[in-house]
Amino acid sequence: MTKPSDDQPMRKLEFIGSVRSNQGAFSQEMVIPGRQSLVLAPDDWPATLTPGTLNIAIHDDGFPIDFEQLGKGDGLKKLDERNFRPELAIPPWRIVGNTLQPTPDEPVLGSAQVWRAELEVASTGEVATCWMLRRLGSDIVSQIELVSDEHLRRRLNLCDGMVVKVTVWEAESKFKPKTPSEAIADWCEATAGRIEPEFGTEKAMGYLIGEKFLNFLEVAESNNEWREAIPEFVGAIKSLFEPWQLAQFLKTPRRLGALGHAGSEEAHRAFREAMEESERVQEDARNLMLLSWAEELLLPE
Repeated sequence: MTKPSDDQPMRKLEFIGSVRSNQGAFSQEMVIPGRQSLVLAPDDWPATLTPGTLNIAIHDDGFPIDFEQLGKGDGLKKLDERNFRPELAIPPWRIVGNTLQPTPDEPVLGSAQVWRAELEVASTGEVATCWMLRRLGSDIVSQIELVSDEHLRRRLNLCDGMVVKVTVWEAESKFKPKTPSEAIADWCEATAGRIEPEFGTEKAMGYLIGEKFLNFLEVAESNNEWREAIPEFVGAIKSLFEPWQLAQFLKTPRRLGALGHAGSEEAHRAFREAMEESERVQEDARNLMLLSWAEELLLPE
């Protein structure tokens, strides 16, 4: 993960707290999606994250001095007002084991805000980069949840009660995510320039259509800019593959998403087994809906 450099001044929050055992099913079992499963993830977002979270109980005097200025509400609930820019936002249905789900009255409930962070052990001075995660609507007010691509307890030899400092950085205000056109160009270049020559047409279509195009359509459901770019993406896909190849790919039953084309059967099965039955049903329904939409766009009537 890229740590903010000294010549890039950004707001940061420093918390003092103690390591504590994970509380609840979410902290122990949830699985946050990796970079390949998210369209707008930063380049240094891990490809795979360790399941669960490392919990840090903030001391009564361990909040930043100016933390009250961030918003209303108790403790970490102030972050729900989004006055401290996150690096990444993750839809609730993308988080396996998410115990907070959106409702008609609260459509963003359970969405995760994620910030770059650094964890420092007070007694040893050892440091690890990681990410702080907070779900919108969570009742947790004084407990930080950290995620990483490595097991932080083992990495830093942590035990319950150890005092740590957690530094959290606000996303850079000058940062501009890729436009839909830029993202499409990058994915198509990767498909034609590297994936298809090295791994074949099936893997190339799995990457560009089964992963990127379906994720693109999911973002386009609620983002007009991305929705308006759908014809551009459709045209790019059709320029790379023949109609019969598209028909064969879309009409053949297959696993979808990043693990669908890149992961092994065992990895995909383990991922599915980590889900509750209701989550598997929801995931399957969304994938089928997106696949049907893709067929309408890519195949002739």
